[in-house]
Amino acid sequence: MVGLLTARLGKGRETDLAVIFLLGRIADPAALQALTALEKTATDKDLKKEVRRSLFKLAQKGMSAPRAEGFEVSVPKPILQLSPEIEGYLSSVDGTGGRLVWLAKPQAGSGIQLLQGMVSDREGLLQAGGALIRRKELRRMAQEIRKSHGITMISIPWEYGDQILYEGYEKAKALGRSGAEQFPSLRAIFNPAKPKSFPHPIYGLIESGGLRSGAGRDLSHRLLDQPELQPWILDEDWVKPYLRQVEEAQGSRLVLNEFQKEERFSGIVRDAVREIFYGENQQLFQRRMEDTALYLFKTGREEQAKLALAVACQLGEGDIRPLDISFLTGWIQKSLAFYLGQAKAKAAEETSLIVKP
Repeated sequence: MVGLLTARLGKGRETDLAVIFLLGRIADPAALQALTALEKTATDKDLKKEVRRSLFKLAQKGMSAPRAEGFEVSVPKPILQLSPEIEGYLSSVDGTGGRLVWLAKPQAGSGIQLLQGMVSDREGLLQAGGALIRRKELRRMAQEIRKSHGITMISIPWEYGDQILYEGYEKAKALGRSGAEQFPSLRAIFNPAKPKSFPHPIYGLIESGGLRSGAGRDLSHRLLDQPELQPWILDEDWVKPYLRQVEEAQGSRLVLNEFQKEERFSGIVRDAVREIFYGENQQLFQRRMEDTALYLFKTGREEQAKLALAVACQLGEGDIRPLDISFLTGWIQKSLAFYLGQAKAKAAEETSLIVKP
């Protein structure tokens, strides 16, 4: 197991960090030897920090005995200590499925070439721009976003960021959208070729095999309490057919008891989950939840990240059990309540404008 993991070192920034994380969970002398060797050769601050965390985890398992003098383990040097490479950064996903993506490429003696794009998972690439800036300006931009919006720009493999931007551009072009005509020339500085398929980086950080049990799905409603997900409301065109059904049920002359009303509402929610989150939208929502899991993991919320990834895995499998995933049902209920509240407020406003004779 340790040999398979160390063989993956040097494949990329996120892979290195994921391997180090996993080595700290394996109570094996070979894992201790590999981490000790990495601690000596690593030059990157984040890499060293992750190595020390993993060594601490092994020490808690009693794996802190020193190695024999002169014994060395052959471990591929991580890619992080090579010459400067392209960097990738990603924001959280907003309520409409939008993400901010940055690619940053160091330029010898002249700063950093930045490519930034706002990508909607429904509309594609909405905006794109490029500039040559200093490192301190990039930091200032990230700090300003955090201060103004409470959003952290997390580090991601640049290849994944490039894939998001490219797919967004292709979608926008197919929809006939304008506003990103300069994107191909801006992107050519980073990658002139079509991006290769890149697996989602979250699967290198969290083992998804054990997330398919019912526990993650049952507890996933807790995600709605996360600050980044609190503004999540489904687009009105997705929810509109079910709004009408709820309004018709509320206006029905049939006399129903509370149980019957609740059962009728649950049926509407069940249909909405099945028809909105699966079918043609399935991949869109799977990617949205994978990106959310990655963001939560990178901002120190591993348990919440696992819940988000459990939802993504369930969506990816196309397992249609509409009331099984509490996050999806909660999201539908929250969206219905939001639009119903809007409709009531509008009706009340119109009534107040009526001048009585």
